[in-house]
Amino acid sequence: MNCLKVAVTGASGKMGREIIKGLSQFEDIQIMGAIDIQNMGKDAGELAGISSLGIKVTDQLAQFLEKEQPDLVVDFTHKDAARKNIPVILQKGVAVVAGTTGLTDEDLAEYDHLARQNHTSMFLAPNFSLGAVMMMKFAHEAAAYFSQAEIIEFHNDKKIDSPSGTAIATARKIDFPYSSSAAENSTAPESGCRGGDFAGVKIHSVRLKSMVAHQEVLFAGTGELLTIRHDSFSRESFIPGIVMAVRKVKLWKGLKIGLEEILELKTER
Repeated sequence: MNCLKVAVTGASGKMGREIIKGLSQFEDIQIMGAIDIQNMGKDAGELAGISSLGIKVTDQLAQFLEKEQPDLVVDFTHKDAARKNIPVILQKGVAVVAGTTGLTDEDLAEYDHLARQNHTSMFLAPNFSLGAVMMMKFAHEAAAYFSQAEIIEFHNDKKIDSPSGTAIATARKIDFPYSSSAAENSTAPESGCRGGDFAGVKIHSVRLKSMVAHQEVLFAGTGELLTIRHDSFSRESFIPGIVMAVRKVKLWKGLKIGLEEILELKTER
């Protein structure tokens, strides 16, 4: 069996450890690199709470890529770190699977260009939970029958960005008839405030300890309320989607965005 050789950036973070733990369970995936600026020299498997993998954490991404030549890198780092990591990876001709949120349209255009220029590929998703993707799909479909919606998203108090990438992606998919003009007047959350307007949809961000990733989409009708909710109770809920992306990312050139792109979900109305 030919194994996909995978490296993980942000290997010491909570999500990085979960990814190493989750991917190591599959026979067709080989974890062969761990990159982070913390816990350098420590065994990546032991950091993830599993048996030793014989892989030491390093902070030398470029040197690692040149020496080991993995098939792809999984990057779930903060956006500032991702902006440094992803161009380096793509310029080496290595594919990327990323779950980083907060990247701009300019960032994404650059990554698509770099991937095509270097004959490789990238996959990015705001949420790798299969249930979250279905929640966004159902919200898209419901928007055809309602004229008002608001989103409430709940994450751990350590999450830096608000609103979440999933909330923004959901607002884009709701796509009310007035959303184009409303988008011009969208307001980002102010300092000290975790609420804002995105393309005509109000988003409320809750940050409390013990939460992982939760979202409600509320549609108001005449005398009724439709609530579409999804809950991720642990980070392992993201592993099936990540595995799917790891296995498929080398099937195209350039950038693809959203798990629905590789689930082949139909979202047309």
